[in-house]
Amino acid sequence: MKHSGTIALLGRPNAGKSTLVNALLGEKVAIVSSKPQTTRHRITGVLSEERGQAVLFDLPGVHRPLHRLNVQMMHALRDTLAEVDLIVQIFDASQAPGAGEEFVLGLVRDAAVPVLLLPNKVDRPDAAAQLAGRVEFYTTRRMYAAVVPISALRGDGLPALRDAIFGLLPEGEPLLDPSFTTTQSERFFVTELIREALLERVEKELPFTSTVHLREFQEKETAAGALLRIFADIVVDRESQKGIVVGKAGTMIKEIGTAARGRIEAALGARVFLDLRVKARHGWREDQRFLAELEPVEVPWTPPGDEGEGP
Repeated sequence: MKHSGTIALLGRPNAGKSTLVNALLGEKVAIVSSKPQTTRHRITGVLSEERGQAVLFDLPGVHRPLHRLNVQMMHALRDTLAEVDLIVQIFDASQAPGAGEEFVLGLVRDAAVPVLLLPNKVDRPDAAAQLAGRVEFYTTRRMYAAVVPISALRGDGLPALRDAIFGLLPEGEPLLDPSFTTTQSERFFVTELIREALLERVEKELPFTSTVHLREFQEKETAAGALLRIFADIVVDRESQKGIVVGKAGTMIKEIGTAARGRIEAALGARVFLDLRVKARHGWREDQRFLAELEPVEVPWTPPGDEGEGP
């Protein structure tokens, strides 16, 4: 009998959740950055094997919400925890736990589903010597179905993690077509790849005050094959921040565009024309109308058994 179900990846910002999803699937479905709060949405990855299917929700890092955008992120996190079959709690084993980890523990304290504990980044020298004590910080506060040390970046411990996941998921057939690796829309994935290229270059100057707004997405068939015409804005909070993204004589925006275009072409298998501009929109993180214009995360889907029955 197959085992299938939904899984929430829960942890503090920069714990390695997105790196783990990409490693489990063997391809990029979530952007990765050294800057905390890179993941702003519920990213869905789909891991299908002969023994079943795991639908992985890469959640935003647990943090104190300061803006409407962050409040939405935390609402999505709590809603997901209430609906999944398994919670995977991941923490950075190279860092001593603190008040933030206490808050994460509070989110799973009354969880009605199994919780796996994942110490991540155990390949780092400073993690190995402290691993037992840092695991004990969690295991003395709640019971876990299992503890699986991993290095998502290097792939260490992933076979054991897959075994633990499928051993804890309920019996059932796959929820999605096994050929899927994500339920993200192409439009959303494009904006995330642009944002990743941006964060790699200006995250120190603009850590949390920028986003990407997709103005237009066109697909055309040409004699040379499919051509995607993408028109997008990098949105910052203040006029003074535009120069950081544009760079001297436009060098930075050109570099961001070149990097993003290459990643989009590799991911979607098509040639890309990318028109990238920079706009200032003061208070965009509190602007509900603008936040609603940002790309929806997922292609709508309904798990089997939720379609409802006719009269």
